[in-house]
Amino acid sequence: MNKRYFYDLKVFLLYTLLLGCFLFLSACDNQPASDEPGQALVRVDGEEITVIQLNDELNRARVQPDQIDQAKQQLLESMIDRQLMVAEAKRNQLDRAPNVMRAIERAKMQIIAQSYMQTTLNQVNEPTDAEISQFHNEHPELFAKRSKYHLTFLRYPVNDLNDELNVAINSAQSISEVTQLLDMHQISYLRDKMTRTTMDMPPQMIARLREAKQGELFLVNENTNNLLIFVDNVENSPVSIDDVRSQIFSHLLNQKRREAARAAITQLRAEAEIDYLHARQDTSTETEAEADMTVQSLSPPLISEKDNHLLEDTLLQNESIERGISGLK
Repeated sequence: MNKRYFYDLKVFLLYTLLLGCFLFLSACDNQPASDEPGQALVRVDGEEITVIQLNDELNRARVQPDQIDQAKQQLLESMIDRQLMVAEAKRNQLDRAPNVMRAIERAKMQIIAQSYMQTTLNQVNEPTDAEISQFHNEHPELFAKRSKYHLTFLRYPVNDLNDELNVAINSAQSISEVTQLLDMHQISYLRDKMTRTTMDMPPQMIARLREAKQGELFLVNENTNNLLIFVDNVENSPVSIDDVRSQIFSHLLNQKRREAARAAITQLRAEAEIDYLHARQDTSTETEAEADMTVQSLSPPLISEKDNHLLEDTLLQNESIERGISGLK
């Protein structure tokens, strides 16, 4: 990365900070000052910061109940700093800079689009008991016949290996043999243990582990790293529907909302007249990073789906539906 990149990054971060300030000030400008006693918490050069605005900041920060009192004062001081920056930026006419104006317009469009999408998602029906039971019955590998895997893994870089060392590693019978080889060639690695159930892993890893036996060693390529996995033990770990009802509910609700969001976008596109004025770019291919399996991929939600960024941003506003069933143990 060159100096120009870091300069552009700093400029972008500055504009992002100012964008939040300008949107905040615009919201204040559009709201009449309240005459209700105690509504305004502080005045900054005549501009009020109100209880409603502070509560909105608290909600966005998702402050824990036992930390609200401390967070209120910290957030209020931050809002005062932000107000001062807004005023100074306006005095220097930074709010009229082309890049800032474009960023504000982008943010405005994003907020409006997210508002539409959130309205659409709020109309989705909650999963019924019948749907929850059906999902539980259709996935015995996750519930009634759930397995728990005790694994030892070794991660090491691929680029540091030569052909001879690769052959030696592939012929090794244990992780200890591999670590000895890596130590001899002064190659760094990470060795650790993990315990995962079939509810904590993506389908590809589940399929591979089902073929593996206790004491077996197998390799997963991670693009720039290799992940060597040793199966220490496999045990049955069933869970009843009563134990996982709330998690299945959250997962199905999340799934329904994603389907509703895709359907809404599909309908909007079908009803719109969209003319591509230049050659259309193909963005359908996955990058290598998306296709590769990493150690972290051993513990995502059960069913992961690729959605556009607008949908992801909207769904992330509701923490409960994003949790899916990845928390099942």
